[in-house]
Amino acid sequence: MVPIDIRAGPAGFYDLSPHHPNDIPFYLERLPSPDARVLELGCGTGRVSIPLARRCSFLQGLDLSEAMLQVGRAKLKAAGLGEEEVRLDSADITDFDLEDRFDLIIAPFRVLQNLETDEQLAGLFRCIRLHLAENGRCILNVFNPNRDPETMRREWVSDSENLAWEVQTDGGRIACYDIRRGIKHEPMILYPDLVYRRYVGTEIVEETVLTIPMRCYYPAEFVSLIESEGFEVVGKWGGYAGEEYAVGNELVVEFSVGA
Repeated sequence: MVPIDIRAGPAGFYDLSPHHPNDIPFYLERLPSPDARVLELGCGTGRVSIPLARRCSFLQGLDLSEAMLQVGRAKLKAAGLGEEEVRLDSADITDFDLEDRFDLIIAPFRVLQNLETDEQLAGLFRCIRLHLAENGRCILNVFNPNRDPETMRREWVSDSENLAWEVQTDGGRIACYDIRRGIKHEPMILYPDLVYRRYVGTEIVEETVLTIPMRCYYPAEFVSLIESEGFEVVGKWGGYAGEEYAVGNELVVEFSVGA
């Protein structure tokens, strides 16, 4: 059975968000050489894929959402990038085998947090291990929770709509709202709804809702997860401008297969 593409509706709105992190320079700096081969897990519309593909020998992107990939492929064509430089393919990032190895593997903008189960996490790390070159590195990130676990469990859920962002368009505007619908306590997983609306004047002419899981990790827990899979942590930051780990809004960890 073909899985339902939960991002089919929101795919056309994703690139409009002004809240994407300024992470592209960070990933560019970590390309080991212009000859590097890169694997991007959860590549989506190619926000990170395209600038990296211009600076490495080849980039392979994987994503489960065909709708997001279609947007990304159109952007690749417009950018003049061919399949010898970059490919964006449909795959489950917890269960794939490309029969290839890569110098750098990344999963930008909290892709890891969409994996709800321990089985999915084990599958992701198995695939990373299978595809990482001998001296290769992998970079994963999650958000750094802004409340302690008990406060998060007690206060996070809310039925109110919060405006996340809006942009003006010809004849109207597009807005994204978030609603904090639910939370699972153990492991802690947040379930926000992202509501995308297109307005002409005050009239809503299009609306689509995306419900996503966001599994939470605290700083020590995130490092422990990676090390428990047998990897060696070689760098960690609290953001993409070199912030101290556990201090910034993000938790960014770089690791290798170790000895």
